[in-house]
Amino acid sequence: MAASEAAKEALWMRRLLNEFGFQDGSQQVTIQADNKSAIALAENPMHHGRTKHIEIRYHFIREKVTEGKIKLEFVPTKDEAADGLTKPLAGEAFTKFLKELGLEQV
Repeated sequence: MAASEAAKEALWMRRLLNEFGFQDGSQQVTIQADNKSAIALAENPMHHGRTKHIEIRYHFIREKVTEGKIKLEFVPTKDEAADGLTKPLAGEAFTKFLKELGLEQV
């Protein structure tokens, strides 16, 4: 569900940047995720009996992966940069997060 929402936002941002003249030559957006099951579900358009509880609107990501507009890439949880924005981090992990953002701790 989160990957589907991220895909919507990323594709919107891509179109906005293209309208402003910023084009990188690629029409594919890479989304990093730390959930292999979610990636497999999005990349495999087959119907899964265990996923019938997922609302249709969240199957958007499958469609965009099939079209080649979205590429999902696995990133181990320990390397997930977004964690600094979504959960409290202890010492070393927080310092790593700041460094990845290009910030300094004062």
